[in-house]
Amino acid sequence: MLETESGDYRLGAGDQIQLYAMDIAEINRKYVIGPDGKITLPWVGVLNLEGLTREEAAGKIEESLKPLYINPKISIIVEEYNNNRIFVLGEVRKPGQYNFPGRPLLLSALARAEGLTDKADMRGCTVLRGQGTVIEIDLYDLLRKGDRTLNISMMPEDTVYVKASDENTFYVLGEVSRPGVFSRGQKDDVLRAIAMAGGETRDAQLNAVRILRREKDGPPKMYEVNVAQMMKGEAGHIPSIESGDVMYVPRKGIASFNYVITQLTPSMNTILLGVTMANVIK
Repeated sequence: MLETESGDYRLGAGDQIQLYAMDIAEINRKYVIGPDGKITLPWVGVLNLEGLTREEAAGKIEESLKPLYINPKISIIVEEYNNNRIFVLGEVRKPGQYNFPGRPLLLSALARAEGLTDKADMRGCTVLRGQGTVIEIDLYDLLRKGDRTLNISMMPEDTVYVKASDENTFYVLGEVSRPGVFSRGQKDDVLRAIAMAGGETRDAQLNAVRILRREKDGPPKMYEVNVAQMMKGEAGHIPSIESGDVMYVPRKGIASFNYVITQLTPSMNTILLGVTMANVIK
């Protein structure tokens, strides 16, 4: 499940591309691929380039131009890689969003964030992956024991976070304006947590927000909360935020987040955290 094909880079939302078309001057310019994966070409209209390699996208554009031009030839250069972004948060020296031209490994993502801080918990690194997979990595075994099997490949939109060894904090990730780590107060609840993260984005799916909570004497649990209902004042209870919680606000259009328990080889010392779904707000 953790292995990915390096392959050619595939275009996606936010990428800035430069088109070069022989003898078609009006096509030769920069385009930014929209959130829907599409660009608009003069005389042609809207084309969907989402998930295509540069060669595939060039071929698709050439086909769209054939009714207008004789034997069109297109070349594409990716000026800015904004689709293959990875978030590195928590106890790293420079937390933030980083773009990669290919599929980086975990250590590459951590290195881009300038490594760990002195407060980092070497056994507390978690990768939150697209459709809801939570992967815990033991950085002590990776960095100190040299277990390179833990140096997993990163996927677009992965979030890597390293928790502090002794700190009362929680995380808000996903479709919020300022995803990151926040200091927890005694009265913090899910609504205040989203507000501290700058509020939800317009793509946020607030009726299916997830909270990953590590239990002291048991496996982690995943709670689903209907924040949209809370914001309307229709919820009878607003859950509090506990230290170490990870709140994830999904994007609209994602039907479900299926968290799967799978134990990998013992040598990896890595677990896809098994979680129990509990409906906090029905």
